[in-house]
Amino acid sequence: MLEKKCRALAMCCGLTAALASQSATAQTATSTDAWRFELTPYLWTPGIRSDLQFGPLPGNTVSVNSTSLLKALEMGAMGSLEARKGAWGGLLDLQYVKLGVSNQYLGGLAGGYDVTFKQTIVTLAGLYRVVDTPGVTVDAVGGIRYVNLKTNVIVSIAPTLRGPGRRIEDTANSTSGILGARVLVPVGDKWSLLGYLDIGAGNSNTNWQAIAGANYQYSPATAIKLGYRYLSYKRDDELVNRAAMGGFYVGLGFRF
Repeated sequence: MLEKKCRALAMCCGLTAALASQSATAQTATSTDAWRFELTPYLWTPGIRSDLQFGPLPGNTVSVNSTSLLKALEMGAMGSLEARKGAWGGLLDLQYVKLGVSNQYLGGLAGGYDVTFKQTIVTLAGLYRVVDTPGVTVDAVGGIRYVNLKTNVIVSIAPTLRGPGRRIEDTANSTSGILGARVLVPVGDKWSLLGYLDIGAGNSNTNWQAIAGANYQYSPATAIKLGYRYLSYKRDDELVNRAAMGGFYVGLGFRF
């Protein structure tokens, strides 16, 4: 009798363990197959250099270094949203910046210009994980980048020169395809290193972007992100012929 009870108890324990194992496996599969999201508002303070095609002035380059960017910045909003399910994922990155820059030669005696520069950049890309190991993960990146540039330039002519100043306005929209890769390398339990590069072309423009950064996993749902980001953009036969932005960024990622 006692032997039968022991057998019955053993069978119950075995059945319970099997059910628990199946439940854990199902939970793991559900977790792996479920969509995961990360929202990251960030601040990027790059030095900006733009080549303008205008006027009889001695120079045609507008530059704002990273230390004076906040003085020139009139409005800005930046953020990214990433979604992932298994090996597949998607990335949406939004940037809006409005700058006001003034440059007067010899206190205005030799002329000068005032520039209002509005820039909207939207990057929408798909991700596919081609390497997934404990030591490194690599995502292939492919998508589109939309750039909207609005430039308003007021050129003042030196009093010793004939002719009034002039106002130049330019609005340009372009969409280009991009291809790239993103690499993440864990360093310890909390830190990971990030490398990113993409190249785009289309609508008479070329552009490329590179990021080198580090992420600190403050909690399972929160990460601190910081690093250096560089974006170069070139157009043909436009007022803003070339724009290059490079500087440090810091952001806070929220997973849900």
